[in-house]
Amino acid sequence: MNESYRGKLVILFIFGLSAVMGGYAWWHHFNQGRKCLELWGGEAAALIRYAPVVEAMRFGGASEKSGNVLQIAGKGIAIEQHVDVSGTPGLVHARHALIEDASFLWKQPVPTESVEWTFALRFVDGEQRVTIAFDEIAARVHFVEAGKDGILTQTLRDAYQQRIPAWIEASNSVLSTEH
Repeated sequence: MNESYRGKLVILFIFGLSAVMGGYAWWHHFNQGRKCLELWGGEAAALIRYAPVVEAMRFGGASEKSGNVLQIAGKGIAIEQHVDVSGTPGLVHARHALIEDASFLWKQPVPTESVEWTFALRFVDGEQRVTIAFDEIAARVHFVEAGKDGILTQTLRDAYQQRIPAWIEASNSVLSTEH
């Protein structure tokens, strides 16, 4: 076997190996968000990832009488604070985590007992919006507009439990709560 032929085989092998590895990378990336796409839907997942405006809300209890209320699963929850957190450090990672399958406990049933919604994130692009409420105790998330639920991993629940209040406190841009 001459040197020229061996060199061509090496190049062909490297090309074939890179094609296989590229195909695997594409397949892996495609599959890491499939269940999240079922939970959120394609348009909502895109909004979670790319919406130009992200708002955070802290709840202050159940109240149908207050004008600052978010309806979650038929129950009015009073909004205590409502701020724009669009430019907050760490938000890019928080968005990505919400559309990655590894962030959720898919085999664990969603609790049916009463929930304590404490925070929500709303992703807004013009008239489009996706609102996700968080129950920090049960690690439950609720897609308000679609009425769907999921259970976060303990690690992600702890991260949101720490970051959302920090974002609210750090934000100087208080929004009108009438949405």
